[in-house]
Amino acid sequence: MTTLDHDTGVYNVEGSVTAWMAGQLLGTLPPLALTATVNVNHPEQALAPPQWSIHHLPAGSDVVGFQGGNVDGGKKGRRRFGIAEVNCWTSRSATSWRAQLAQMGDAVTRAVINLLATGGSIPIYDFYTSAGAPAALTYRIVIERAEEMAVTPDPNPDIERKRILVYYHWTERN
Repeated sequence: MTTLDHDTGVYNVEGSVTAWMAGQLLGTLPPLALTATVNVNHPEQALAPPQWSIHHLPAGSDVVGFQGGNVDGGKKGRRRFGIAEVNCWTSRSATSWRAQLAQMGDAVTRAVINLLATGGSIPIYDFYTSAGAPAALTYRIVIERAEEMAVTPDPNPDIERKRILVYYHWTERN
């Protein structure tokens, strides 16, 4: 397997999930967060609340492939899974920061709920070939659920955060 044509590799999958989530969040901004942006390079890129940040926790896989690891087209494969961590960031200097944080969190869960209502999957895009305008591939990522997680207070007393994990899986082929 070469890196350049690994259609269902982690790089393409994480890029596809990030692009989908960013598109959902920026496509319908919450009323109290009309200036919100998405930060995909946090912590390297500084926060500018209101803002969402998206990053991925390490992907895992099933130990034994189903059906002997045989997938379509005579390829071998296995089920892989990942978790996208979506954080909602607000500043206490905003007069309605609690409502803003709640609306931003609702936007994340709304994106997942809307997708689940229509089948729960998003296409994998080919970020290996083009990061700016990736083509859709014939494979998909299944979004399973979103869960809000507890957070510890930020060291900066002006920053408030809500943390939501989005669970997904796909079949990696080689």
